[in-house]
Amino acid sequence: MLSDMLLTSFVCVLIIGLFLASRKLNSRFNTPLLNPLLVCIVTVSAILIFANISYGEFIKVSYPIHFFLEIAVVALAYPLYKQIHDIKRSLGLLLLCGFIGVTSATLVAFILCKLFVVPDELLNSLLALSVTTPITLIVTDGLNGIPAIAAFMVILIGMFGAVFGLSILHLLKIKDQRAKGLALGVVCHGIGTAAAIEHHPQAGAFASASMIISALITAIWVPILYAILTSSFAN
Repeated sequence: MLSDMLLTSFVCVLIIGLFLASRKLNSRFNTPLLNPLLVCIVTVSAILIFANISYGEFIKVSYPIHFFLEIAVVALAYPLYKQIHDIKRSLGLLLLCGFIGVTSATLVAFILCKLFVVPDELLNSLLALSVTTPITLIVTDGLNGIPAIAAFMVILIGMFGAVFGLSILHLLKIKDQRAKGLALGVVCHGIGTAAAIEHHPQAGAFASASMIISALITAIWVPILYAILTSSFAN
């Protein structure tokens, strides 16, 4: 029992230390490729692979990290509270953009899968990716997809947004913090929202709001849209 507690403490301290070191490295060189989340994921994955440690074993010894990560999600509500008046004024635009974003992502995934003759099970796993992992898993399971593939793609998209999202928006000369947050929240969900919060408080607030709205739209609209698309292609 004591040895398990010591191992858990060591692993948690190691992960936190890696994250803090990655942040310091990123602030020094200021490059998206040294994004702390990306560095931590790559480093931890490499250790697990080369040390032949199963994911199940890793989860057990790093349980406190996972526990507090779930609680930390609540912190995403703080930027909403700080910017609630701006969000109220833009609620209609947030709803419209969220609907367009979710619909566009679903349509693009569906059309590409049909063009490349992707198996239905894989297609059903790629239709609900503009939302956080738990909701993606529920929607994907309801569409008879493969939850593991959906979860992997959601994390991959989130990491891409966290690493390159702000740089892409800068290249497109998008300077409005509300627009930046909306884009990251709709497309890159939780991980993108975390990047938006670090970038600017207003961007973080709009990312949080758009992430929540996208989750609601995905849960309600994507199964309906899927039924419409499948029936249309069947005819």
